[in-house]
Amino acid sequence: MSTLTIGDFSRATHLGVKALRHYHRVGLLVPAEVDEVTGYRRYGVEQIGDALLIKRFRDLDLPLDHIRALLDAPSVERRTALLQEHLSRLIGDLQRMQAAAASLTALLKPDPDTSRVRFRVARAAAGAAIQAEVDTATVTPWFRGATAELTAALRAAGAAVQGPVVGLYEDGIFTDGAGQATVFVPTIDRIRPLGRVVPLLCPTAELCVVTHQGGHSSIDRAYAALGSHVARHEISTPGPIRETYLTGPADTNDEDAWVTEIGWPVFHTRGGVDPGHTAP
Repeated sequence: MSTLTIGDFSRATHLGVKALRHYHRVGLLVPAEVDEVTGYRRYGVEQIGDALLIKRFRDLDLPLDHIRALLDAPSVERRTALLQEHLSRLIGDLQRMQAAAASLTALLKPDPDTSRVRFRVARAAAGAAIQAEVDTATVTPWFRGATAELTAALRAAGAAVQGPVVGLYEDGIFTDGAGQATVFVPTIDRIRPLGRVVPLLCPTAELCVVTHQGGHSSIDRAYAALGSHVARHEISTPGPIRETYLTGPADTNDEDAWVTEIGWPVFHTRGGVDPGHTAP
């Protein structure tokens, strides 16, 4: 059985390590393996589906005992019936409820196709960046503001941009709920510091990548497919997750039109480098 460390499982599911440990203690999501000496937890790839369901249910503020009843349901039909009963009791913003229902429906479909995952080398690139310590609750508004500030500063400086906006996210954002985030834009010209904008050399990285179409409310399914592939076929390595916004907030406000390439750092031991994708 393919397994992931608790850190990699956290990255694949967007559930923090603290939450995963709590779900283990209460018996909601028990690791596939626990080392008797070190206490280190490992999770099976097959548990990613349940983890995503738990995350969705917690987003809807469902109590843990209700979530356990849903996970323990003997059939998809019974699980769906219980879910509909819970949804009927929820009171709140109509748009939020519609988005949550659509997201839950998507999770009842087969797992994302991992054949879309490929390997590429992101070459070192110089450019400009804004960096900050952020938490998961504020990372999205921070990202939007930093992207707008960075692109405006580059336009004002007349800098020649050499590629799309890139986001670099340290492990702590996924595992602990807070960590360093970087918004980076590769440039031909050397950039001078200006306010929060600083020059940055984005290092070379070996990445397994998958492309997500649409807004970030459902991007965790792409992360799950990527984490599953890495657990089965690659060696995960330390380093920031790299999101390359092929079409993103800097280009359009229409989230359905966003195209995001997610890069997971790996130590690649096989052939098959994608020579056509060596951008930052």
